Amino acid sequence: MREDMMLSWNRRGEGPDVLLVHGFLSSGLIFGPLTDHLSDDFSVTTIDLPGFGESHDIAVPPTVEEQSELVLETVKSIGLKKFSILGHSLGAMIALEISLRHRNLLEKMVLYGGCPDGFLPDRFESTESSVRKLEEKGMEAFAAGIAAEWFQRDKDDPMFSFALKAGARSNTDGAFVHLRSWDPWKARDRLGDVTTSTLVVCGDGDRSTHPDLSIEMWRKIPKAQLFIAPNAGHAFHLEMPETFNLIVERFLKE
Repeated sequence: MREDMMLSWNRRGEGPDVLLVHGFLSSGLIFGPLTDHLSDDFSVTTIDLPGFGESHDIAVPPTVEEQSELVLETVKSIGLKKFSILGHSLGAMIALEISLRHRNLLEKMVLYGGCPDGFLPDRFESTESSVRKLEEKGMEAFAAGIAAEWFQRDKDDPMFSFALKAGARSNTDGAFVHLRSWDPWKARDRLGDVTTSTLVVCGDGDRSTHPDLSIEMWRKIPKAQLFIAPNAGHAFHLEMPETFNLIVERFLKE
């Protein structure tokens, strides 16, 4: 793998391998509480997707499919051969794509705040509107507005600043590419082909990826499990970390 295309990563703990893949305008830092919890029993690897975090200067591939391959190339280069994966939002798209293309590599999969299709008519705003706001407001103001939508309490949530800090190094040009990569991505008709043991998780107040999308994935992915958290949004893992962490841990240990 070309060194200039290798994504930034961090690993903590010892045990079965677990890969955590963050979402839009974020980085592996967003999984701090979950990493702390799992690292006693698992080897937890977080990565920064292209355009974000320490990978902010890496060119963003134009499709979700190519982004998932870049993640996989990085994972292979650091020695992960068989692992469980948790993807949040955009990271859930990538996790799902990996499960469909390379199912033999995965032990288990958690699709958190995910979707089966990149077209999101129930999102708090259209992707076209997000593109316009990023152009008009610039990254700092745009990122603050996006992060506020992840929480039921918006900017008043005590973890809002933590979420904002996790995405502080987001690249503007890369963000445009990510936004435009969502709509063409389709997995809805392939959900029945998933063979990886899967847990689908979301908050009932998720304004980014509507809970109906999680329910659809649960219905169509063979033998999938479902957990919907009450009074939680797109950042359920930060709003209710104890609950989220225990649910994920139990699933990974089953």
